[in-house]
Amino acid sequence: MEDLRANLNLAEAVAAEAGVALRTHRETWNVVEGEFGREVKIRADKQAEAIILAALEQASPYPILSEEAGWVRARDSEWVWAVDPLDGSVNYLRSYPHCAVSIALLHKGVPVLGVVDCFMLEERFTGVVGAGAWLNGAPIRVSDIADPAAGILQTGIPSRASAQSFASFQERLRAWRKVRMIGSAATALAYVAAGRAEAYRESGSMIWDIAAGCALVKAAGGEFRLEGESPDQPFEAAACNGRTPMPD
Repeated sequence: MEDLRANLNLAEAVAAEAGVALRTHRETWNVVEGEFGREVKIRADKQAEAIILAALEQASPYPILSEEAGWVRARDSEWVWAVDPLDGSVNYLRSYPHCAVSIALLHKGVPVLGVVDCFMLEERFTGVVGAGAWLNGAPIRVSDIADPAAGILQTGIPSRASAQSFASFQERLRAWRKVRMIGSAATALAYVAAGRAEAYRESGSMIWDIAAGCALVKAAGGEFRLEGESPDQPFEAAACNGRTPMPD
């Protein structure tokens, strides 16, 4: 647990540094550098990633899987960092506040530590599975709501979603009192961890989108389910407070 605490401190410091830079340099970094279907890459993605990778490579021996750079270092380790330097790039581009720096540590493919720094809202969610979760240093827990008809589902429609995923998505909406799509998977999962929503479900997410948030949910007393063939391929992701049924 001491090693995880040390790694959490590292991830939190690195995420904070990147978050401050993203907020400070927003006017000059808010430039579209590529569009791929519904995906948008902006200068901020690479600038924030450079900050994070430089810090993690210097302070940690573990491989890193990052959204922009892909794999950094060999993959032959039980421990891997998963990094999304800017989750919610379009939100950042359009001044929508739900965007975040997301850093997770995985052990044998399972998220065990997460930091989601919602820098525009000055909310930093941190957590270690088995030790707890915190928002700006104060403990957080998942909600006690058990009936989906009284709860909130966080979800989204990734650009990689299939036609079958869309059909399942439509069915899912009927079970919940309210459904929220905020455009940042990391933030949506952090909100489940903090008791602001009861569940999360999304198809076609990448591990760097969801790993930190899943670790937060588990650390805060909830559960998550990830289904995917490899870390660099799309996942089916679900999470809940452990009281509502896991969303299909």
